[in-house]
Amino acid sequence: MPKTAKDWLETGLQLLGTAGVNGLTIERMTAELGVTKGSFYHHFQNVRDFERQLVAHWADQYLSTSAEVPDDPAARLALLDTIMAEAFSPVTEPEVAIRHWAQQDEMVRASVELVDAVRRAFVLDVFRPLATGEAQAQLMADLLFAVMIGTITALPRLPAQRVLELYREFKRLYGLDAPSSGRS
Repeated sequence: MPKTAKDWLETGLQLLGTAGVNGLTIERMTAELGVTKGSFYHHFQNVRDFERQLVAHWADQYLSTSAEVPDDPAARLALLDTIMAEAFSPVTEPEVAIRHWAQQDEMVRASVELVDAVRRAFVLDVFRPLATGEAQAQLMADLLFAVMIGTITALPRLPAQRVLELYREFKRLYGLDAPSSGRS
């Protein structure tokens, strides 16, 4: 069956997550997809074109699905709880490799910075009505963001359950673990 550009990009993300940027080769992808190199060049002009589209595909998963923040503070926190519960799955594996790659490649770095800006803005929007003021909301957002990126990139990786325990402790420290967390 012919493969689409999206098939190549999904396989690329999977390989990036398991083998890192150095393991992301046309040969590995063709073996995984069961196709020839010609199929690759049918969809992409060259390796750099594939890399640009791969990073854009990764970023688009976050940028196109950025959640609308509900008005209700409890609903905001519930949405963040859901995101946190889903965040530490095999889906994060490509992110580890992409963040490493971003240290060496300006194009990748620009995409990571854009995704991070969207994530920070989302978390800040969640915390604004829950904090005592803008300064505290900024502090809460930056602290949670730093902890989450740190746990994704730390070696050895913390187990997902431990990361969720850290998140629950963060909520407890800020008094967000009570049923009525809105403090605006």
